[in-house]
Amino acid sequence: MSGLYYIMDTGAYIGADALGQGDQQVNAEQKRAMFCLIGAVLAVVAFLILSPIVGPRAAVGAFGLLGLAGFGGFVREKEKPDERDAAIAGRATRIGAMASYGVFIMASMGIWHVRFLWQHQQEVSVHALPWVTYAGAATFFLARSVAVLVLYGRRVEADNG
Repeated sequence: MSGLYYIMDTGAYIGADALGQGDQQVNAEQKRAMFCLIGAVLAVVAFLILSPIVGPRAAVGAFGLLGLAGFGGFVREKEKPDERDAAIAGRATRIGAMASYGVFIMASMGIWHVRFLWQHQQEVSVHALPWVTYAGAATFFLARSVAVLVLYGRRVEADNG
């Protein structure tokens, strides 16, 4: 597991440098967010690359890379998080949930719009429903991870400014 910790530490420090945090200490929540962000981006990129090659139905398997987010649980807190960390995590989770909900509604209505209004069909294919789930899950992971990194970036700016 030491290789996994190195990857997560390296990714978090690269993310901290990209956010302009420099030598600031990166906490476990930021490391988890970077790991989830990397997994979600890899899943979306793999899907986009595989779609023209093997077709969209087979390329859906690329969303299995979202399972990499589960390894974020191996990141341990060195110290107990304070109220600010809990508030940032809660706010980021709400942002991710609301973004996911918006994508869920838009995808559901998009499927209905295409099938009913354009193709004049009365039914929606069962094969379209997993797409809504994958889109919602990827959106949640992406939005929550970006929100965590941005909110911690604001904290660093407030501390330095």
